[in-house]
Amino acid sequence: MVQYEKNHNLIHRPITTIGLKYWDKHVEALNLFRNGGFATLDEFCKLAGGFQFQNQINGLRCLVRAALGLFNSEENFEKSEYYGFIQSLFNDDLMSLREDITVLTYNYDPYLEFLLYRALEQRRQVSRRGKSSVVSSEDLTQDREHNKQLNAVTSGFYSPDDLTWLDGENTKPSFCVLKLHGSICYQSDEVADYQTLFLIDPIRRAEKLFIGKAETVPSPILFPWEIMTDKGFIEKDLFPFQQSTALYLLFRGIWERARREIQAADKISFVGLSMHSFLMDGLKYLFEGKEGQVEVCVANPDNTAWVRGNHETYWQNKPHSSAYAVHKALKDVAPKMSRVGMIQGSLQTDHITLVNDFGSFVKTQMKPVVLN
Repeated sequence: MVQYEKNHNLIHRPITTIGLKYWDKHVEALNLFRNGGFATLDEFCKLAGGFQFQNQINGLRCLVRAALGLFNSEENFEKSEYYGFIQSLFNDDLMSLREDITVLTYNYDPYLEFLLYRALEQRRQVSRRGKSSVVSSEDLTQDREHNKQLNAVTSGFYSPDDLTWLDGENTKPSFCVLKLHGSICYQSDEVADYQTLFLIDPIRRAEKLFIGKAETVPSPILFPWEIMTDKGFIEKDLFPFQQSTALYLLFRGIWERARREIQAADKISFVGLSMHSFLMDGLKYLFEGKEGQVEVCVANPDNTAWVRGNHETYWQNKPHSSAYAVHKALKDVAPKMSRVGMIQGSLQTDHITLVNDFGSFVKTQMKPVVLN
């Protein structure tokens, strides 16, 4: 924070001042977390789950929003690998998004959704420039489809009450982002919307994240056990946002569509996923009953290049690697699924396609692969 304020010539450290006051208002939740020696917020919230500690858990939702929202990723956009990813998602017409890709993410951070939302809006403005101001029935149809697409790329956080983008089992494939654990904000939000997080100056952003409604209005994020149990999606009367039926229906719809997408997929990529045990109930819901041949790709920095004849470089001999964790999880949740992976230019049974980082994943894995 010291360097951040210095970079913005904030010599009196105003963000630190209001931030510490905000932190002090959530000191009870923070002390419970710290003094309990929990490794993650997920661990704390699981033990404190239920309605007895709901105020403290909601306080942590607010803190997560403040922590993730304070630093604007757009200030260093040239370093982001999302831009190349987004370019790979558009079809050749430069307007529509590919139908063969779905993004499932556990990230609370909405930077990807913001970039997709902005790209769709900007491209639409460019394509309509110079056209007649008279609104035709075709224009109205295009407007409805455009709004549906905006909802799809923001995981429904553009218009949470409208679930039409989630589609049904018999509709044609279409691109969408599915935020399985929610987001720190809606596209338009009274505390921390896209405008706040990515388009205003640091002090105004900090004021919105730390002052006023930010102190009491939790962000729409959920922890793993608040969504899924070993019996499936959580019942409505256990949903932590009891005042919002729309949010319950949105999350349920997100998970139902995510399951349909997984069940239909012939390639599944795990990018930077920790494979924590807390995710297993959700993975079981998504993968249970899946059969057939699927290429599995794992993108993670701990993936080292396989060297023929070198026993130690093979991922199956590295039980603490992300690839091995994915292998073990899939064996548990989808035992009838036949896994293949790319080894030296060809797909081979019981293997995993390994990539070192997200940038390499975008360059090498974003083209459709036809399985023989």
